[in-house]
Amino acid sequence: MNQTVTKTRIPYLDFLKFFAIASVFLGHATEQTTGNDFWDNPIWSFIYTYHMPLFMLLCGYFFGSSLKLSFVELVKKKFMQLGVPSIMAWVLMFLFVKLTDYNPYPEIVDLSWLGFMNAMWFLKCVFFCYLIGWLFVKAMKNVCWAALTSTVIVHLVPLFSIDSVNFMLPFFWVGYLCNLYQRWIDHHRKRLLTTSLVAFVTLLPFWSGRLTVYMVPIDFFDWSTLTLNSENLCVTLYRLAIGIAGSILFFLLSPEVYNRIKNFRITPTLDRLGKCTLGLYWTQTFLLECTWHSIGLYVNTTNSFWVAP
Repeated sequence: MNQTVTKTRIPYLDFLKFFAIASVFLGHATEQTTGNDFWDNPIWSFIYTYHMPLFMLLCGYFFGSSLKLSFVELVKKKFMQLGVPSIMAWVLMFLFVKLTDYNPYPEIVDLSWLGFMNAMWFLKCVFFCYLIGWLFVKAMKNVCWAALTSTVIVHLVPLFSIDSVNFMLPFFWVGYLCNLYQRWIDHHRKRLLTTSLVAFVTLLPFWSGRLTVYMVPIDFFDWSTLTLNSENLCVTLYRLAIGIAGSILFFLLSPEVYNRIKNFRITPTLDRLGKCTLGLYWTQTFLLECTWHSIGLYVNTTNSFWVAP
């Protein structure tokens, strides 16, 4: 199988990255402006069908170049890109709490191993997905079998619930497969776009913010008793299906939308912001999850429609 390695920037993907980080901002802003009432908030619920799956799809899309590295080179590179920023964030939180004796967000800023893993959890999740992806592709040689086998394993082994690796890894593989089959996707774009739109719209009415991994963790198999929790399995599969449908939908839509707005004055600015998603994600951790939360200014669901944006 010939793999496509993207060496130059693709403008519509930078724009898609901006859309993804904007979705993260809006979702987190809705959380922080509504207190603990966001679980049933329609803005928050809708965003949480696709936002992190879409981010992980984009990470997986550019995974191919990492397969040219040795495992040691990969660990070093991704640790500097992903590990260092997340460690810095936790250290800053730790120092702030120690120096001020004030914890702005005890649910996240927990001075423990779990708190460390929760601090910018997505960066650690991407790091682990890169390592898992590299190991399975090198071991199995076939990408499809590597994706299927690793996905099954992370869903069955409780260890991989750390930083939601079990939830995110399938979307990482979807992104990489989108890169490998980009030409085929471009040839069948309209048909795929229609299919993903129909699938997403069909699945959406059954969705609730209370079906996220925060409320229903992936825990459908108990190794101690060798029993299967069919209800949890159904939620897991449904969550996976709507996440893939939603992220693929926006992935397929992005070049169509970008072609229509590329001559707008604001578009280059959005593209530049799309190149800075790591910095924006790092910054919003402090602006929304710590600072705004510590202020404690909350509104109801109706007002969140204008306050959160």
